[in-house]
Amino acid sequence: MPAITVEIPEDLAANFDTPEAIRQALFEDFVIEQRQQGIISLGKAAELLGLSYPDFLALLGRKGLSPINASPEDMDASWRKFISLMDGR
Repeated sequence: MPAITVEIPEDLAANFDTPEAIRQALFEDFVIEQRQQGIISLGKAAELLGLSYPDFLALLGRKGLSPINASPEDMDASWRKFISLMDGR
């Protein structure tokens, strides 16, 4: 895995107990951003972070993020399709 160096201002770094805690937070946010952009799946994101699928969903929730990666328009269209399929049973 490629390694990079990031400079963190002292006042921000002071919010973490160890350099490893900073590394973990940065890696989590990087992986989550890749997921939110649709570059990787929920399962892949969980795998990269060493989390179970439910634990990854809980992490997203703690960060105030949704596991659903769709626009409101896409969600509305999916809902309408679901309703029409259910009406045609």
